[in-house]
Amino acid sequence: MNVELSIIIVSWNVKKELITALKSIQEYSPRCDFETIVIDNASTDGTSEMISGDFPDVITIENKENRGFAAANNQGIEKSQGQYILLLNPDTILHSGSLDLLINFMDRNEDVGACGPKLLNADGTVQRSVRRFPTFRAALYRHTILNLVGLFRGQYRKWLMKDFTYDVQADVCQLMGAALLIRNSIIRQVGAMDEAFFMYFEEVDLCYRIRQAGWRIVFNPEVVITHIGGSSAEQIPAQKQVMMFMSMLAFFKKHRGCFAAGVFGIIFKLLVMPMYFYYLCREIVKYIFTFFTFNNDRRLRCIRRMKNSALFIVKYSWSFLFRL
Repeated sequence: MNVELSIIIVSWNVKKELITALKSIQEYSPRCDFETIVIDNASTDGTSEMISGDFPDVITIENKENRGFAAANNQGIEKSQGQYILLLNPDTILHSGSLDLLINFMDRNEDVGACGPKLLNADGTVQRSVRRFPTFRAALYRHTILNLVGLFRGQYRKWLMKDFTYDVQADVCQLMGAALLIRNSIIRQVGAMDEAFFMYFEEVDLCYRIRQAGWRIVFNPEVVITHIGGSSAEQIPAQKQVMMFMSMLAFFKKHRGCFAAGVFGIIFKLLVMPMYFYYLCREIVKYIFTFFTFNNDRRLRCIRRMKNSALFIVKYSWSFLFRL
Protein backbone atom coordinates (compact mmCIF):
# COMPACT_ATOMS: atom_id res chain seq x y z
CA MET A 1 0.00 0.00 0.00
CA ASN A 2 1.34 3.43 -0.99
CA VAL A 3 0.50 5.50 2.07
CA GLU A 4 -0.09 9.19 1.38
CA LEU A 5 -1.05 10.34 4.88
CA SER A 6 0.20 9.31 8.32
CA ILE A 7 -1.92 10.53 11.24
CA ILE A 8 0.11 10.63 14.46
CA ILE A 9 -1.57 10.95 17.85
CA VAL A 10 0.20 11.02 21.22
CA SER A 11 -1.97 9.81 24.09
CA TRP A 12 -1.59 9.87 27.86
CA ASN A 13 -4.60 8.89 29.98
CA VAL A 14 -7.15 10.45 27.63
CA LYS A 15 -9.00 7.33 26.52
CA LYS A 16 -12.41 9.00 26.35
CA GLU A 17 -11.18 11.85 24.15
CA LEU A 18 -9.11 9.48 22.01
CA ILE A 19 -12.14 7.31 21.25
CA THR A 20 -13.96 10.36 19.90
CA ALA A 21 -10.95 11.38 17.81
CA LEU A 22 -10.50 7.91 16.30
CA LYS A 23 -14.21 7.63 15.54
CA SER A 24 -14.07 10.96 13.70
CA ILE A 25 -11.13 9.66 11.64
CA GLN A 26 -13.19 6.59 10.76
CA GLU A 27 -16.21 8.69 9.84
CA TYR A 28 -14.33 11.30 7.84
CA SER A 29 -11.51 9.24 6.37
CA PRO A 30 -9.59 10.80 3.47
CA ARG A 31 -9.95 9.40 -0.03
CA CYS A 32 -6.24 8.56 -0.14
CA ASP A 33 -4.49 5.63 1.53
CA PHE A 34 -3.62 6.54 5.10
CA GLU A 35 -2.44 5.11 8.39
CA THR A 36 -3.18 6.11 11.97
CA ILE A 37 -0.41 5.75 14.55
CA VAL A 38 -1.13 6.20 18.26
CA ILE A 39 1.79 6.48 20.66
CA ASP A 40 0.59 5.68 24.17
CA ASN A 41 2.80 7.26 26.83
CA ALA A 42 2.29 4.62 29.54
CA SER A 43 -1.40 5.36 30.11
CA THR A 44 -3.09 3.60 33.01
CA ASP A 45 -6.68 4.04 31.79
CA GLY A 46 -6.78 1.09 29.39
CA THR A 47 -5.99 3.06 26.25
CA SER A 48 -3.94 0.33 24.56
CA GLU A 49 -6.56 -2.34 25.23
CA MET A 50 -9.28 -0.06 23.88
CA ILE A 51 -7.38 0.56 20.64
CA SER A 52 -6.60 -3.11 20.01
CA GLY A 53 -10.21 -4.07 20.70
CA ASP A 54 -12.14 -1.26 19.01
CA PHE A 55 -9.70 0.08 16.40
CA PRO A 56 -7.62 -2.90 15.20
CA ASP A 57 -6.40 -1.02 12.10
CA VAL A 58 -4.68 1.61 14.23
CA ILE A 59 -0.94 1.12 14.71
CA THR A 60 -0.08 1.37 18.40
CA ILE A 61 3.28 2.10 19.99
CA GLU A 62 3.20 1.37 23.72
CA ASN A 63 5.76 3.18 25.85
CA LYS A 64 6.63 1.84 29.29
CA GLU A 65 7.07 5.38 30.59
CA ASN A 66 5.86 8.85 29.68
CA ARG A 67 8.53 9.96 27.23
CA GLY A 68 7.01 13.36 26.64
CA PHE A 69 5.15 14.84 23.69
CA ALA A 70 8.13 15.47 21.42
CA ALA A 71 9.80 12.08 21.87
CA ALA A 72 6.51 10.24 21.39
CA ASN A 73 5.72 12.16 18.21
CA ASN A 74 9.18 11.32 16.93
CA GLN A 75 8.47 7.64 17.48
CA GLY A 76 5.40 8.00 15.30
CA ILE A 77 7.27 9.99 12.67
CA GLU A 78 9.97 7.32 12.49
CA LYS A 79 7.30 4.65 12.05
CA SER A 80 5.32 6.63 9.47
CA GLN A 81 5.27 5.91 5.75
CA GLY A 82 3.10 8.75 4.49
CA GLN A 83 4.04 11.54 2.14
CA TYR A 84 2.31 13.85 4.60
CA ILE A 85 2.31 13.69 8.40
CA LEU A 86 -0.61 15.02 10.41
CA LEU A 87 0.24 15.72 14.03
CA LEU A 88 -3.13 15.46 15.74
CA ASN A 89 -4.09 15.90 19.38
CA PRO A 90 -6.26 13.20 20.97
CA ASP A 91 -8.86 15.80 21.95
CA THR A 92 -9.68 16.80 18.38
CA ILE A 93 -12.69 15.98 16.21
CA LEU A 94 -12.44 15.98 12.42
CA HIS A 95 -15.12 17.52 10.24
CA SER A 96 -16.33 16.31 6.87
CA GLY A 97 -13.61 16.73 4.23
CA SER A 98 -11.00 18.07 6.67
CA LEU A 99 -8.21 15.71 5.65
CA ASP A 100 -8.90 15.82 1.92
CA LEU A 101 -8.91 19.62 1.94
CA LEU A 102 -5.59 19.76 3.80
CA ILE A 103 -3.91 17.28 1.45
CA ASN A 104 -5.30 18.91 -1.69
CA PHE A 105 -4.03 22.29 -0.52
CA MET A 106 -0.53 20.92 0.02
CA ASP A 107 -0.58 19.17 -3.35
CA ARG A 108 -1.43 22.45 -5.07
CA ASN A 109 1.17 24.51 -3.19
CA GLU A 110 4.55 22.83 -3.35
CA ASP A 111 6.32 25.70 -1.56
CA VAL A 112 4.22 25.19 1.57
CA GLY A 113 5.98 23.12 4.20
CA ALA A 114 3.18 22.95 6.73
CA CYS A 115 -0.42 24.02 7.02
CA GLY A 116 -3.11 24.00 9.66
CA PRO A 117 -6.89 24.35 9.84
CA LYS A 118 -9.21 26.73 11.59
CA LEU A 119 -9.67 25.26 15.06
CA LEU A 120 -12.98 25.52 16.86
CA ASN A 121 -13.72 25.28 20.55
CA ALA A 122 -16.33 22.81 21.78
CA ASP A 123 -18.97 25.57 21.66
CA GLY A 124 -18.18 26.35 18.02
CA THR A 125 -16.28 29.57 18.62
CA VAL A 126 -12.98 30.13 16.84
CA GLN A 127 -9.88 29.11 18.77
CA ARG A 128 -6.90 31.43 18.49
CA SER A 129 -4.32 29.09 16.96
CA VAL A 130 -1.97 31.45 15.11
CA ARG A 131 0.95 33.32 16.65
CA ARG A 132 4.18 35.01 15.82
CA PHE A 133 7.33 33.68 17.41
CA PRO A 134 7.72 34.77 21.05
CA THR A 135 9.93 37.66 22.05
CA PHE A 136 11.59 38.53 25.35
CA ARG A 137 9.33 41.53 25.93
CA ALA A 138 6.12 39.68 25.07
CA ALA A 139 7.00 36.92 27.53
CA LEU A 140 7.74 39.44 30.26
CA TYR A 141 4.33 41.04 29.82
CA ARG A 142 2.46 37.74 29.67
CA HIS A 143 3.98 36.00 32.66
CA THR A 144 5.52 38.53 35.04
CA ILE A 145 4.60 41.38 37.34
CA LEU A 146 5.18 43.80 34.44
CA ASN A 147 1.72 42.76 33.26
CA LEU A 148 0.18 44.81 36.05
CA VAL A 149 1.77 48.05 34.83
CA GLY A 150 1.10 47.37 31.15
CA LEU A 151 4.76 47.40 30.09
CA PHE A 152 5.32 45.69 26.70
CA ARG A 153 1.58 45.17 26.18
CA GLY A 154 1.95 46.05 22.50
CA GLN A 155 4.61 43.37 22.03
CA TYR A 156 2.33 40.84 23.70
CA ARG A 157 -0.60 41.66 21.39
CA LYS A 158 1.73 41.44 18.40
CA TRP A 159 2.95 37.99 19.52
CA LEU A 160 -0.62 36.68 19.88
CA MET A 161 -1.67 38.34 16.61
CA LYS A 162 -4.74 39.86 18.24
CA ASP A 163 -5.68 41.54 14.97
CA PHE A 164 -5.53 38.30 12.92
CA THR A 165 -8.62 37.50 10.85
CA TYR A 166 -9.45 33.81 11.07
CA ASP A 167 -11.51 33.83 7.88
CA VAL A 168 -8.63 34.59 5.53
CA GLN A 169 -5.87 32.27 4.31
CA ALA A 170 -2.48 33.63 5.33
CA ASP A 171 1.19 32.83 5.70
CA VAL A 172 2.03 32.72 9.41
CA CYS A 173 5.00 32.11 11.69
CA GLN A 174 3.57 29.28 13.74
CA LEU A 175 0.43 27.19 14.09
CA MET A 176 -0.91 25.34 17.09
CA GLY A 177 0.27 21.74 17.10
CA ALA A 178 -3.21 20.36 17.82
CA ALA A 179 -3.64 19.71 14.09
CA LEU A 180 -0.60 20.36 11.93
CA LEU A 181 0.04 18.84 8.50
CA ILE A 182 3.70 18.66 7.45
CA ARG A 183 5.49 17.19 4.46
CA ASN A 184 7.44 14.11 5.52
CA SER A 185 10.32 15.21 3.30
CA ILE A 186 10.62 18.48 5.20
CA ILE A 187 10.83 16.70 8.54
CA ARG A 188 13.67 14.66 7.05
CA GLN A 189 15.28 17.95 5.99
CA VAL A 190 14.96 20.07 9.15
CA GLY A 191 14.71 17.27 11.70
CA ALA A 192 11.84 16.01 13.81
CA MET A 193 10.75 17.47 17.13
CA ASP A 194 13.50 18.46 19.54
CA GLU A 195 13.21 16.07 22.48
CA ALA A 196 14.81 18.64 24.76
CA PHE A 197 11.27 20.05 24.95
CA PHE A 198 9.46 17.53 27.14
CA MET A 199 6.21 19.48 27.01
CA TYR A 200 5.32 22.80 25.31
CA PHE A 201 7.14 24.77 22.58
CA GLU A 202 7.89 21.63 20.54
CA GLU A 203 5.75 22.80 17.63
CA VAL A 204 7.00 26.38 18.01
CA ASP A 205 10.57 25.16 17.57
CA LEU A 206 9.58 22.93 14.64
CA CYS A 207 7.74 25.76 12.88
CA TYR A 208 10.73 28.03 13.45
CA ARG A 209 13.06 25.56 11.75
CA ILE A 210 10.65 25.03 8.86
CA ARG A 211 10.51 28.78 8.25
CA GLN A 212 14.28 29.12 8.61
CA ALA A 213 14.67 26.50 5.88
CA GLY A 214 12.68 28.73 3.51
CA TRP A 215 9.32 26.94 3.57
CA ARG A 216 5.95 28.61 3.97
CA ILE A 217 3.58 27.84 6.84
CA VAL A 218 -0.04 28.55 5.97
CA PHE A 219 -3.25 28.92 7.95
CA ASN A 220 -6.14 27.54 5.88
CA PRO A 221 -9.60 28.55 7.18
CA GLU A 222 -11.31 26.41 4.54
CA VAL A 223 -10.45 23.41 6.73
CA VAL A 224 -12.18 23.13 10.12
CA ILE A 225 -11.33 20.84 13.05
CA THR A 226 -12.70 20.99 16.60
CA HIS A 227 -10.16 21.08 19.43
CA ILE A 228 -11.83 20.36 22.75
CA GLY A 229 -8.83 20.94 25.01
CA GLY A 230 -8.31 24.44 23.75
CA SER A 231 -11.62 25.59 25.23
CA SER A 232 -10.47 25.10 28.82
CA ALA A 233 -10.13 28.36 30.69
CA GLU A 234 -8.64 26.87 33.84
CA GLN A 235 -5.11 27.76 34.83
CA ILE A 236 -2.35 25.38 33.89
CA PRO A 237 -1.47 23.26 36.95
CA ALA A 238 1.67 24.43 38.70
CA GLN A 239 3.96 21.64 37.52
CA LYS A 240 2.94 22.08 33.90
CA GLN A 241 3.38 25.85 34.27
CA VAL A 242 6.99 25.28 35.30
CA MET A 243 7.48 22.95 32.32
CA MET A 244 6.08 25.62 30.02
CA PHE A 245 8.37 28.29 31.45
CA MET A 246 11.44 26.06 31.13
CA SER A 247 10.54 25.10 27.56
CA MET A 248 10.15 28.76 26.65
CA LEU A 249 13.57 29.53 28.10
CA ALA A 250 15.03 26.56 26.21
CA PHE A 251 13.52 27.93 22.99
CA PHE A 252 15.13 31.32 23.57
CA LYS A 253 18.47 29.69 24.41
CA LYS A 254 18.37 27.63 21.21
CA HIS A 255 17.36 30.41 18.83
CA ARG A 256 18.47 33.66 20.50
CA GLY A 257 21.82 32.55 21.90
CA CYS A 258 22.99 31.42 25.33
CA PHE A 259 24.07 34.83 26.61
CA ALA A 260 20.92 36.77 25.69
CA ALA A 261 18.68 33.93 26.85
CA GLY A 262 20.66 33.59 30.09
CA VAL A 263 20.30 37.27 30.96
CA PHE A 264 16.61 37.16 30.07
CA GLY A 265 16.14 34.01 32.15
CA ILE A 266 17.48 35.68 35.29
CA ILE A 267 15.23 38.71 34.84
CA PHE A 268 12.23 36.57 33.91
CA LYS A 269 12.51 34.26 36.92
CA LEU A 270 12.89 37.15 39.36
CA LEU A 271 9.79 38.86 37.93
CA VAL A 272 7.64 35.72 37.76
CA MET A 273 7.70 35.06 41.51
CA PRO A 274 6.02 38.35 42.55
CA MET A 275 3.30 37.60 40.00
CA TYR A 276 2.44 34.34 41.75
CA PHE A 277 2.30 36.07 45.13
CA TYR A 278 -0.07 38.56 43.52
CA TYR A 279 -2.20 35.72 42.09
CA LEU A 280 -2.40 34.10 45.53
CA CYS A 281 -3.42 37.30 47.31
CA ARG A 282 -5.95 38.16 44.61
CA GLU A 283 -7.66 34.78 44.85
CA ILE A 284 -7.75 34.96 48.65
CA VAL A 285 -9.60 38.28 48.42
CA LYS A 286 -11.97 36.88 45.80
CA TYR A 287 -12.58 33.82 47.96
CA ILE A 288 -13.58 35.99 50.92
CA PHE A 289 -16.07 37.90 48.77
CA THR A 290 -17.68 34.67 47.55
CA PHE A 291 -19.14 34.21 51.03
CA PHE A 292 -21.16 37.37 50.48
CA THR A 293 -22.30 36.44 46.96
CA PHE A 294 -23.08 32.78 47.79
CA ASN A 295 -21.53 31.70 44.49
CA ASN A 296 -20.26 28.16 45.07
CA ASP A 297 -18.87 27.73 41.53
CA ARG A 298 -16.80 30.87 41.84
CA ARG A 299 -15.65 29.78 45.29
CA LEU A 300 -14.41 26.45 43.92
CA ARG A 301 -12.55 28.22 41.09
CA CYS A 302 -10.88 30.48 43.64
CA ILE A 303 -9.82 27.48 45.69
CA ARG A 304 -8.28 25.78 42.64
CA ARG A 305 -6.39 28.93 41.69
CA MET A 306 -5.20 29.50 45.24
CA LYS A 307 -3.91 25.94 45.41
CA ASN A 308 -2.18 26.32 42.05
CA SER A 309 -0.44 29.56 43.05
CA ALA A 310 0.52 28.24 46.48
CA LEU A 311 1.84 25.01 44.97
CA PHE A 312 3.98 26.94 42.50
CA ILE A 313 5.44 29.10 45.29
CA VAL A 314 5.96 26.37 47.88
CA LYS A 315 6.80 23.27 45.86
CA TYR A 316 8.21 24.37 42.50
CA SER A 317 9.74 27.81 42.99
CA TRP A 318 13.15 26.49 44.10
CA SER A 319 13.60 24.17 41.11
CA PHE A 320 12.23 26.86 38.78
CA LEU A 321 14.57 29.56 40.04
CA PHE A 322 17.75 27.49 40.05
CA ARG A 323 17.23 25.08 37.16
CA LEU A 324 19.53 25.99 34.27
